[in-house]
Amino acid sequence: MKKEQIEHIADQFFAAVESGDLDALVANYHPDVRIWHSRDEADTDIAQSKELLSVFFERVSERKYEILRREYFDGGFVQEHVVHGVMQDGSRFKLPVGFLCHVDENGLIRRIAEYCDSNKSPLRGLRQDHTPANTEASS
Repeated sequence: MKKEQIEHIADQFFAAVESGDLDALVANYHPDVRIWHSRDEADTDIAQSKELLSVFFERVSERKYEILRREYFDGGFVQEHVVHGVMQDGSRFKLPVGFLCHVDENGLIRRIAEYCDSNKSPLRGLRQDHTPANTEASS
């Protein structure tokens, strides 16, 4: 896949987050996508990602991604960015993030790994199950 194609996927993905368009975000995902967050070390699927993003959209308005650096590799990109936004209480926040994204040959996101300081995250305290939503955790 060419750099320009991956760049389009990345731009489209972050524009959807900024606008709070959950359907557009999910349209970028491969059906078997896995999304990992350093905040809770959960390895999540689409349903769990939608749940998390819905909470993020509720808690944070005026979302803006300041892209500091984006590098491309065959099959994806790595990016440093700062998320800016306004919390429900009116306070502003900024969160530096490292973001690793793998895409397949059809331009769908297969894997995301997101690294941030969990103490600065607007999702601080929110934990997700480490198993896919469509399977039961073993006891």
